[in-house]
Amino acid sequence: MGIFLLLVSETIQTSTWQMPIVTTSTCSNNEVIPAGRSPIIAWYFQNNLLDRFGVYNGSGRNNPAYGVGRNGCGKCLNLNMSLNQSVVVSATPYIDLRNISFSVESWINPTAVTDGLEHVIFGQCPALSNDQCMRSSIANPGVVYLLFRSDNQGGSHIIPNNTWSHVAYVYNLTARTMSLYLNGTLEGSGGNHGPFQGVPSAFEIGTIGIYTSSSLFFSGCIDEVSFYPFARTAAEIAATFALG
Repeated sequence: MGIFLLLVSETIQTSTWQMPIVTTSTCSNNEVIPAGRSPIIAWYFQNNLLDRFGVYNGSGRNNPAYGVGRNGCGKCLNLNMSLNQSVVVSATPYIDLRNISFSVESWINPTAVTDGLEHVIFGQCPALSNDQCMRSSIANPGVVYLLFRSDNQGGSHIIPNNTWSHVAYVYNLTARTMSLYLNGTLEGSGGNHGPFQGVPSAFEIGTIGIYTSSSLFFSGCIDEVSFYPFARTAAEIAATFALG
């Protein structure tokens, strides 16, 4: 179900939410692909870096490893920040984030949270200029952050170390809001943000390669990263978290 358009129409937001489809699995935390308003890209890291839809497959930098997934089931992407490990998704055509709404969700089990550094989960950063470097991150003092560079929104509760948490980052172009969710609950929201203006470029998981500082690398496990070309609702995000 790959998307080959560089720009995704904002009218996708009018789609109707449907009950999710759960793929066959013996695990308690089944891979979940929501029906209707579904993601267009999803990485599950089952000993590989493949996109669930077969289009935006990733490549590892510095040999990222795999750990045990949530509930002791399946696998997760296990990144060591001291080794500068990450994943780059250079498949083309690149997704164009300019002037659209979008959402990014994932499960994370970080080992570094309150060290005063930014730890990138997912991003697209073609330039170190205002509104041209998007990251969904953990940032000082250890809360969820959506950053466009000099145009950012943070959460309110510190994410626990060595614990699985569900995080969601939503940019709504129409309202010009950034909204952040932790375990299905709204963490923070603010207006007058964006739109993102970076030219289409590779997605990255676990860091942003354009930065030379190692401080942006994620430390710990990342799992079930999903990208949606529209602003998911609070109800949709809560439903995904509740499914586990």
